[in-house]
Amino acid sequence: MDIERTAPTVGLVGSVLLAAAVAVPAVAVESGAGPMAAYYASGPVGIAIVGLLALVEVIVLLSGRQERTDPATAAGLAFVLALTMLGISAAWAFAIDPTVLFSFPEQYSWISYHRWSVLGAASLLFVGTAGYARSVL
Repeated sequence: MDIERTAPTVGLVGSVLLAAAVAVPAVAVESGAGPMAAYYASGPVGIAIVGLLALVEVIVLLSGRQERTDPATAAGLAFVLALTMLGISAAWAFAIDPTVLFSFPEQYSWISYHRWSVLGAASLLFVGTAGYARSVL
């Protein structure tokens, strides 16, 4: 198995999953259904920045994988971005106020598990970029 091609692909899948996971509540939950702004703003920085960084990560991983930029530079940048997103996601997941988390209507009870899916996607992204950085550097 070619780890130099497989690892960035795992990172790409994790990055797309992370961006989608961050966006799901904003799209799926009705605007008057609960304190969505407080949910996204929980933690030290909030989670919206992770969705944006995940989209930047797609560009970084693709440019390194297709050798449009130096693979070592792309792998290093991808690793740092993934580590940052994992840290922000973990801080956000553990800092959500339970009153905010459980204030959504019952039809949105899945949102209590949403933070763990974000953390799982960020972990998958981190594993992919760590493997890519290790194979390139």
